[in-house]
Amino acid sequence: MDGRTPLDILIVTGPLGAGKTTVVNRLLKAEVAAGRRVAVLINEFGAISVDGTLVDAERPELAGVENLVNGCVCCSLRDDVVATLRAWCDQPEGQRPERVVLETTGLADPTDLLDLEHEAALEGRLRLAGLLTVISCLTPVDHLKTKPLLHRQTALASLVHLSKADLDPSAAVAWEGEVRSAFRHIPLVLTRHGIAPDGSPDPWLGDVRPLPEGWAASSPTSFSEARALSLAWDHPVDPAALEALLLAPPAQGEVLRAKGVCVFAGWALRNDGSDRWAFQLADGRLEISPLPLLGDGSAAACAAVVIGTGLDALHWKKALRSLERPEAGQRRKVILDR
Repeated sequence: MDGRTPLDILIVTGPLGAGKTTVVNRLLKAEVAAGRRVAVLINEFGAISVDGTLVDAERPELAGVENLVNGCVCCSLRDDVVATLRAWCDQPEGQRPERVVLETTGLADPTDLLDLEHEAALEGRLRLAGLLTVISCLTPVDHLKTKPLLHRQTALASLVHLSKADLDPSAAVAWEGEVRSAFRHIPLVLTRHGIAPDGSPDPWLGDVRPLPEGWAASSPTSFSEARALSLAWDHPVDPAALEALLLAPPAQGEVLRAKGVCVFAGWALRNDGSDRWAFQLADGRLEISPLPLLGDGSAAACAAVVIGTGLDALHWKKALRSLERPEAGQRRKVILDR
């Protein structure tokens, strides 16, 4: 934390061909017209940044532009995203951006971007303002149920734009009904040419709903606080109990993703000298893989991250803590009811 106002970041996501770049251009022009310094981070697959060219072609005067190609911001290019955001945060007052728009490829999973604030290089310097999901009304409406990635992109949104509503009004009506039925609390607007009607929600305001019980808002409130829960483990965890917890349907809300690093109670040190294991839960499947020592020979910190909507934070903190199996003479931390 460097004492300066955190840089606000707005993630714009959605399927391929939804019209995200058109929306991004509108957002950038609106920010410049309002007198704010805004930067854009564009991610797409392919050796040439077509979306970047579209932004450059009618680009207003921006505080920064970065194109990341041939990879995905949520996995292979994550280090590049962190490095770019850190460089912008490091700029002196009056030069650094006040806001950043991050346009993801249509194949990006936004669950892997909600913890950007907790990167060591960005801690206290970045605030996730919101997640705007753009969906084309020309997309088959059943994709919301049959495409897990689209489901996550929509479920995590603080605002949904249904684009190209003018090209097929009946499809727009069908999409509006489907999204409102599945995610009735998420604001939704129909757009034409990337333009939302007057009076539509401001994407930068993030989640306008009250925080779920158990979450304590920071100041200023981060959108990610209502979507991602993290907890550090101090002891080995029970592997069978971890699997049972993550694969069981939650009593409240929906778990979209879980990931973390842990030591498993009763598991021997591996030949590579590490006792750390990484776990990932996505689309109802739990994957566990060995995690080698870090480059400096140290072991990664043990922690869990649960991402979802409408979850009971206090319940999950207690449940995750209960997985720990302290060694003889050690005591487990206790989550207080408050």
